[in-house]
Amino acid sequence: MDRSRRELLSGVAGALAATATAGCLDFAAGDGPQGPEGTPGTLSCPDDEFVRLNAPFSDPVESRTVETPATRIELSVEGLSETYGQSIRLVLRNAGGGAVDTRGEYAYSIQRRTTDGWAEVRGSTAGNAVELPRSDRRLDAGGTYSWSLELTEDALASAVPAVDLDVCPPLGAGTHRFVYWGLVDAPPVGIEFELVG
Repeated sequence: MDRSRRELLSGVAGALAATATAGCLDFAAGDGPQGPEGTPGTLSCPDDEFVRLNAPFSDPVESRTVETPATRIELSVEGLSETYGQSIRLVLRNAGGGAVDTRGEYAYSIQRRTTDGWAEVRGSTAGNAVELPRSDRRLDAGGTYSWSLELTEDALASAVPAVDLDVCPPLGAGTHRFVYWGLVDAPPVGIEFELVG
C-alpha cells in the first residue's frame, strides 16, 4: 500500500513538473499567432504609417483552376491547415497544352477573411502605397511557379525582395487565402487555408 502511494505521488509530481516546463516553453515560444482569432470585423493596424497593399484585381477569385482560351492553370497546396511558424507550400502549374502570359512570381496576395471581406495582411510602413514587382513572363505548358511561405510576420514581409513590407496586425488563427493575380487576360486563382496556433 505504501509503495503504491509513493508511486502515485511520484507520478503526480512528475506530471506537474512536465506541465510547468511545457508552460514555460510555450510562453518562451510566444504562444503562436498573436493577432485576432476567427473572423475579425476588419484588419486594423495601430501604426498610422501603415498602408495596406491593395488587391490589384476586381474579378472574382477562381478556386484552384482557371481555364484560358489556350490552356488550364492549376493552383495546388500541400495542406489546407498549417501551424503558425510552419511553411505553406503552393504550386501554380500550367496543366494544359498552350502557354499563358504572367506578371511574374510575386504577383500574389496573402489575405485574411474578415466580416468586411478579404483583406491583404501585408502593407508598407513608409506611409505611402507600394506595388509588388511585376515581371512579364510566359508560362509554357508544364511550367510552374512554386512558393514555400513561412507563416510568420517577418517571413511574409520579407518574401518579396526589394520591397519594404510589414504584416499588421499580427497573424491570427483563422481563414486565410493565397491568391495569384498575375495571369494576363485571366481571372485570379486562389486557395483558402486555415492558420492554427
